[in-house]
Amino acid sequence: MKNTWMVLDEQLKKNEMLNKRIVQEMLYKKSNKSLSWLINMDVLGIILLPLFIPLCIWLYGYSKFHYPLSAKILFVVCVVTCILGTIWTCYKVLRYLIKIDFSKNISDNIHYVNEYAILIKKEKIVSYFVVIPTFSLLGILSYYELKVNLSLWIFLVVALIFGVIVTYWSYKKIYDSNIQSIKKSLEELSELKEE
Repeated sequence: MKNTWMVLDEQLKKNEMLNKRIVQEMLYKKSNKSLSWLINMDVLGIILLPLFIPLCIWLYGYSKFHYPLSAKILFVVCVVTCILGTIWTCYKVLRYLIKIDFSKNISDNIHYVNEYAILIKKEKIVSYFVVIPTFSLLGILSYYELKVNLSLWIFLVVALIFGVIVTYWSYKKIYDSNIQSIKKSLEELSELKEE
């Protein structure tokens, strides 16, 4: 009877260890998937932002209009925003995301994810309260000074609304949700290691 209990006890311990490994694997996969989303979105930004620079220059040079000052400022702001956005995104990826490795120290990974989350919060504030209002104001002033027709005004309003919605959606559904997923997985992994 004693031997039977010992065998059962060993089986329970093996099952517990196996379950723990399975849970750890699931958490690693979930974290890696979320991290991949963040890296892919930032790399996409690094690729697309510089492509807007020649487009802005082409649009500025292509037009037959004599641009008012607000339109000239808008083009300069677009180019500068693309350059600074590319540098900022490279910084985020190289400084934090690339350093996250789920096979290494959990506390280091938590630190990198928390720092990245702080950068995203700052980025959101700048996007919502500086970038979007600046582009909106300059676009409206440019349209007013160019005395464009009603269809272009409608296009501008739709473009601005679409830009705000896409910005909000990307921060909420891509950045915030994936950051939270990684944080939660790392916390659970940390608890498993302590057991």
